[in-house]
Amino acid sequence: MNDSPLRAYLVDDEPLAIERLERLLANSNSLEIAGSATDPTEALEFLNGESGESVGVLFLDIQMPVMNGFELLSRLKRQPFVILATAYDEYALKAFEVNSFDYLM
Repeated sequence: MNDSPLRAYLVDDEPLAIERLERLLANSNSLEIAGSATDPTEALEFLNGESGESVGVLFLDIQMPVMNGFELLSRLKRQPFVILATAYDEYALKAFEVNSFDYLM
């Protein structure tokens, strides 16, 4: 049995949203934050790189400048579990079309 925590990566263009999510996840013994990014291009580079191979779950905002969350997902070499975190409910159906694990509003 593997007792190591699930590694998570957080992507949101708003730093305060990342900080809040980090605080909410900090008390979990089964989750470790591998990193975060406010720039989706930076996140894509990390997730498609060697360090990103160990990420098991991705907390992802949908509406971001330059590249939205769905575009980022389509460019990943491998797909971790995805939890879409957004303030907009109109993306819920599309979220499950891309096999997201959950949808947080």
